[in-house]
Amino acid sequence: MLVNIIIIFISGLIVGSFLNVCIYRLPRGKNIVWPPSHCPNCDIKIKLYENIPVFSYFFLKGKCSNCAEKISVRYPGVELLTGLLFVLIPAISGFWLWDLRFYFSAIFISFLIINFFSDIETELIPDSPVYIIIFLGLFYGFIKGDMFSSFIGAILGFCLLHTISFLGKFFYKKDVLGDGDIKLAAAFGSFLGWQGLLPALMLGYIIGGAVSIILILTKTKKLKDYIPFAPALTLGTLITLFYGSYIINFYVANFL
Repeated sequence: MLVNIIIIFISGLIVGSFLNVCIYRLPRGKNIVWPPSHCPNCDIKIKLYENIPVFSYFFLKGKCSNCAEKISVRYPGVELLTGLLFVLIPAISGFWLWDLRFYFSAIFISFLIINFFSDIETELIPDSPVYIIIFLGLFYGFIKGDMFSSFIGAILGFCLLHTISFLGKFFYKKDVLGDGDIKLAAAFGSFLGWQGLLPALMLGYIIGGAVSIILILTKTKKLKDYIPFAPALTLGTLITLFYGSYIINFYVANFL
């Protein structure tokens, strides 16, 4: 079992390295395959030993070996986060490497990480990963024999947030949600099903509201400032992915 955990963690580190490429390039409309990894400041190609997840960051002391430009701590952070979240799949959900559900969960988590950091850094949500996850969610639902729930989840997610966006714009005369947030809800609904979508949205709004209050009280943001909602929705979805069944069962047992 320990060997499997180590394999999963190392695989997560490697995947996390690729996710860093996606986080930087996708919102900027760049190809994620070509050119090979390079310094965005001086364009020098990154050598193989400089591209080892986590280790290379500390080996290079957080700087480009050619121009000494600082490397964002986000790079080792995403790699470690991906490795840890991959390990949580068998630890919490019980899906191991020989279980197809592990790979679906790993791909979905990778998408959540791309979305979270892309929106924080650029306030943009790339379309291509969203469409891939919608398709993947429907296919996953088909494999599980519950494609109806996935389909309804995608439609419900889109309609709910589209309605909120419309009402917010009608009453406040400004955009309260971006188009990317609406598409995200559809993607999350397709993967989690309509049953999982509802607690994900609820948690997303709770997290988003709490963060917004903190940012306003600390004067980091003003009341009229735009605060990205996608990171909060992503965290709510991640919690639901691991603990959705417990949340639903708790609600049914105590309130229904």
